[in-house]
Amino acid sequence: MDSKMFHQRARDCLRLADECPDLYAREALMELADEFKHMATQLDADARTRSRRQRPAREDAAHRQPSPR
Repeated sequence: MDSKMFHQRARDCLRLADECPDLYAREALMELADEFKHMATQLDADARTRSRRQRPAREDAAHRQPSPR
């Protein structure tokens, strides 16, 4: 699962909440949308962290001098 899917689910929940006449169901859908948004944000943050961890390794390899033979 990726963050785009969670963002889409959040939008779906908010759309359904707007259309829902039942107050309790509307509240539940809005809470569910918040959970989906939270999961999307967490996945995005995790992806940025993984990207930062990998970047220095690539930069180190690019700056290494070839070993003399």
